[in-house]
Amino acid sequence: MRTAYPPSAIGEPTALIRAATAEDLSGIVTIHQQSFADFFLTRLGASFLRQYYSLVLNYRSGIVLVGESPGALRGFASGFLEPGEFYRLMWRARLTFALPVIAALFRHPSLVTRVLHGVRRIHNTASPWPEGSCELASIAVSPSSGGNGLGKALIQAFLAQARSRNARCIFLTTDADGNDAVNAFYRNVGFRHTRRFRQGEGRWMNEYVMNGLEACNPCEILP
Repeated sequence: MRTAYPPSAIGEPTALIRAATAEDLSGIVTIHQQSFADFFLTRLGASFLRQYYSLVLNYRSGIVLVGESPGALRGFASGFLEPGEFYRLMWRARLTFALPVIAALFRHPSLVTRVLHGVRRIHNTASPWPEGSCELASIAVSPSSGGNGLGKALIQAFLAQARSRNARCIFLTTDADGNDAVNAFYRNVGFRHTRRFRQGEGRWMNEYVMNGLEACNPCEILP
């Protein structure tokens, strides 16, 4: 998919939203590190992030989009339909993540509790999901491109891709506290807040759903 957005939509000379390729993985990892500097997955290192986004990119129901203008990646959005199948795939591929995780634990031994929680979460969320589920797992814009509409363009393109693949509901989770601008962004683009829950070591999260149906309610299955 290649979608050009006019300057009035993005605020840059030309912005292109397109499907990501393997050549984009380094840029995606860099933008992730810039946007989520203190987050758990970032602390697992660039090698872990590359393995993760490569898995999403190659997953048969994965959606990975990038925004670029001219010649440089400015942002990305990634996620997948059939989340249960994706997490089962991730569980089966766990050995490919082992070396990056072990290296991260040598650098940051305090991460061990978070790693164990992450392993349990992947294993638990590999259970069956309602038909038509789609998870928006990550969306980020480089700091130099923030505030110009690229994030909105990326999320609209992601939603269009999900719906074209017959997604019945699209959901996401984000931090509940100290994250007002991001929460407002999701509400403004049409997501409905469905619950607040605690994840891991006292981290409070908000869950949002778009076009949620009773037959496709992630609240019923997430831990």
